Amino acid sequence: MIWPYGKRLLLLLCLVTGVSQLSGLARAQGSPAEAPQWHRLPGTAVDISINSAGQAYAVAPDGTPWRWDALEQRWRRMSGRFVRITAAEANRPWAVDADGVVFRYNGLWWENKDTDVADVAADALGNVYIAKVSGEIKKWNPLRSEWRPLEGTARRLDLDRAGHPWVVTGNGRIRAFDGKTWTDLPGLALDIAANGDDTVVIADAGGELRIWNAAENRWALVPGIHNVSAVAAAPDGGPWAVVEGGVIMATTLLVIKERIKTKEGHAPKAVAPQAQAPQASAPVDSASLAVASALQAAPATPETPTAPPAQARPLTAPAQTAGSPAAAPPAATGTEAAKPATVQPDSGLTASMDPTAITAKGPITFVNTRKTASNLAIGKDGSVFGLDAGGNVLRWSNTRRRFEGFPGTLARIAVDPGGNPWGISTLGRVFRHTGELWKQIPNAIGSDIAIGGDGTVMITDATGGLYRLNAAMTRFERIPGQGLVVAVAPDGTPWTIRSDSLVQRCGGSPCRVLPQKATSIAIGPDGSVYVVSDRSPLMRLGADGETFEMVQTPGHTPLRVAVGPNGYPWVVTSAELVLASAFFEREEAQDRAVAAGTAGDTTGSGSTGAVVDLPSSTGFTFSKNMKFDTYSTVLTNFSSLIVGRNDEVYVYGEKGGQQQQLPLTVLLHFNSKTKAFEETSISFPTDVEQIGVDGNGNFWGFKSGTVYKLNSKGTLSKTYSVVSGSANSLSIGADGKVHIVVGSTLYLLKTGTNAFTKFSNDDVKKVAVGRAGDLWILDDNNIVQQYTGTKFENRPLGQSIEGSAIAAGTDGTIYITHWNGSKMQLRKWNAANKSFDTVNNVEADKVGVDSSGRPWIAYTSMNNDVKRAKD
Repeated sequence: MIWPYGKRLLLLLCLVTGVSQLSGLARAQGSPAEAPQWHRLPGTAVDISINSAGQAYAVAPDGTPWRWDALEQRWRRMSGRFVRITAAEANRPWAVDADGVVFRYNGLWWENKDTDVADVAADALGNVYIAKVSGEIKKWNPLRSEWRPLEGTARRLDLDRAGHPWVVTGNGRIRAFDGKTWTDLPGLALDIAANGDDTVVIADAGGELRIWNAAENRWALVPGIHNVSAVAAAPDGGPWAVVEGGVIMATTLLVIKERIKTKEGHAPKAVAPQAQAPQASAPVDSASLAVASALQAAPATPETPTAPPAQARPLTAPAQTAGSPAAAPPAATGTEAAKPATVQPDSGLTASMDPTAITAKGPITFVNTRKTASNLAIGKDGSVFGLDAGGNVLRWSNTRRRFEGFPGTLARIAVDPGGNPWGISTLGRVFRHTGELWKQIPNAIGSDIAIGGDGTVMITDATGGLYRLNAAMTRFERIPGQGLVVAVAPDGTPWTIRSDSLVQRCGGSPCRVLPQKATSIAIGPDGSVYVVSDRSPLMRLGADGETFEMVQTPGHTPLRVAVGPNGYPWVVTSAELVLASAFFEREEAQDRAVAAGTAGDTTGSGSTGAVVDLPSSTGFTFSKNMKFDTYSTVLTNFSSLIVGRNDEVYVYGEKGGQQQQLPLTVLLHFNSKTKAFEETSISFPTDVEQIGVDGNGNFWGFKSGTVYKLNSKGTLSKTYSVVSGSANSLSIGADGKVHIVVGSTLYLLKTGTNAFTKFSNDDVKKVAVGRAGDLWILDDNNIVQQYTGTKFENRPLGQSIEGSAIAAGTDGTIYITHWNGSKMQLRKWNAANKSFDTVNNVEADKVGVDSSGRPWIAYTSMNNDVKRAKD
């Protein structure tokens, strides 16, 4: 036979030495001479199935279906929740859910095919049978899309090579159908499986595994395992079994060799596959394995049986950064390719058998996704969620290689083991997504949130208190420990970052402080602990469990970190670019439907609280005695101080004309290199009273009755007509929403719309939009207020603090200027204490805030200079 060079996919069945002989002995002599070599597979299950093409499936204890990847030797998660599953033709399994509904997977979703079903069996030829709850047996007719009854009863069933059913009846009796008549077989069984070489295996009533011996008309015992509850058979007849605790055991390992290269006139030589360490689940002892081709009449024997070599790397292996998802990864030494991994966890409940709990081997290779986010969280199932600059929820799509919108606006985000997002709104309210809608956790107020691989949910509050969600998911209960930022280990142990930036493990009381400062922390389902240090490098907890070692991210400065299955991190950089070290394969077919069908919102009701950040040791840090740099301007009449959402700083006003000429209205831009305000060419069609700059660098100007939008070059791109009245305020959120105050009424232009609409009936004078749409105003009496989702409330609550100007940063910082009766004070909202802190030794009547919380101020009653707070 001549094999096409490099074109043929060959299924290699790795047979434990003696398994083939075992099957023959069982059929010929009634019992094997010795036990076969059993191998424990990753994960846990309640049901398993394999067809004659070697396609294997399992249902985990939580109902999640999984497909075996023979190339990468791991389970791949599928959608749905079931109790029984069967392999079928063309990777299109059938499954039964807990309600007795039988489904067929069409490649994108599960199609409902019938109800009141107890079991389903199919084969690679297209035959499908079901056992109804009543015991009735039916066969699927695909041409008419209907079920046809078959004489007999069954509770469990499977199909032999001819497509005929072998069944276990409701009272445990075993029967076989030959296409015409039923034959009663000896013994009692719990489960039954058949496969291509006409091997039939059962889990008998005592939990033992047996193979049918047709010659002696008896079930031969297969030693080595006990307490069997579910069975399957590989194409060569090698049995698989689910034993006590859901552990999956196998005598045959299904392995696919991706390409077989041969010389003309020579048969392909069977070669043991290379171990895929980053993707592999549990280690397999294959030193005694031989390799055979299931596609040939007689099994081929390799010249030299080869065990899959283990591949390892030092924990401190340097990370590498590629330019884009399509970029070729850098080469690595040896046989190990240094490329971003594509991994998928199992849903087994035992940590030692759950592939998500196995730390990947090989160098960490970061890929620049070219997408942006301000925050990230990764679930145990590999679901990646993020927040954009405006707090809008994002969900990563592997298929489309981008983030897609998901309903909700949050300040913090986490993902539970089932792939559902949780979060904290800018008002401190806690929400969870059920898979269908957003629900608020009643009376819960938090500042940060994290979820462990075991499902433990923790929050911190603005004062550093640490709380754990109770089992009923009705309230958070105070536990020992404290910190502002929280992460949760797979066993539910909280780790936190204190207000002084020190990392600590709170497994007991008091928490154990580690010698490391950080600004971000995340823990993967494998237990890998990553932090972004207070000096910005990405770091990983070392083998000693006490010290951290640097993970290089060349060309990028990490800002935040999230960790997914197998310890693969994702990073948000200081430029808010997202770097990924692995793309976690998962079933995404329903993602858009879930997003589109989501009910509820993340507004909520009830009490509010503060979402606070750690103070920065490398950038700006607030102080009541902060110092300022001073920069002069050419303005003679100072109108506006603007800090754009891109952190560019502008001033707007008039500069004096020459001789008898009228003053000129100009927009000045702060040049961070020359440290000076320079005149720009930006000019609106007419003089405006308010100016703003959005995150894309577009300029917005507001005058009575009109709002102008210029692009970053100053070209007019759109004009909006609004209600006539005094143009008192303009503020732009990080999400692009534009708020204006006309007279004493607040209006809003949502992104993607063409008209400003009235926001509320409250009397408003000034408006400022902060983190995740956090809305603050000065009302018509200049009282400082914050929007709670349903109304504006005084801040502090119960007090009436007046302001003359107000500004908000995307980090949540709020500043006001306040007349105390003798001077104009600069005040900052202290979210933890729920009060305003006064900045000493400075006066201001205008203020802006950049994304780091740094104030820019002017005191135009004295001069037209601009001051910038020093680090």
